[in-house]
Amino acid sequence: MNKITVEKTAHILNDLNLCFSEGAVKSLVQRKLLKTSPLEYEERRNSKYNFAISIKSLEDYLKDKGVTAEEFKKLYL
Repeated sequence: MNKITVEKTAHILNDLNLCFSEGAVKSLVQRKLLKTSPLEYEERRNSKYNFAISIKSLEDYLKDKGVTAEEFKKLYL
């Protein structure tokens, strides 16, 4: 799986005290700090939004903020 929902992204960023809401994640998307991809129709029922966040772009964003790969994997898995 190479994408995660906006809600899960907000949860991860909240655990790291970087942003605290889904609206903040949408703001990062608008500023093109995070990349999105459309959700398949079957996956949309698990999220309020019809798009998901690319894990690679989230990793790059967190790396810029000083989060190590081990910390990210611990939060993500």
